[in-house]
Amino acid sequence: MSDSALASVTLPSLRAARSARERLAQAGFARNSIDIERRGDEFEVSISTKLENLDRAQDILLGNPVVQDIRDAGSRAIGAFHDNRPLALGLAAVAGFAIFHFSKRR
Repeated sequence: MSDSALASVTLPSLRAARSARERLAQAGFARNSIDIERRGDEFEVSISTKLENLDRAQDILLGNPVVQDIRDAGSRAIGAFHDNRPLALGLAAVAGFAIFHFSKRR
């Protein structure tokens, strides 16, 4: 009995298939275990993984790439603020001043 399983999804474009492959790789799956095959006008992305990782791989494959892109952009923005604390503090001060100014207007 094998301790590995295959997770796969069929996607409408090569771009979507490559995006799914990138999401799997960013989640820690080995790139050499991810296959993209053309099936007519669609593309199948499949990965052979351990049974305990099967649900996680399937969730990543079925995940919405737009949501993942938004999460990635948010992570990069947070990283930029952490890398440049004076800029973050300055922006927070400006936002606080603007809120104070507009709350005092009647």
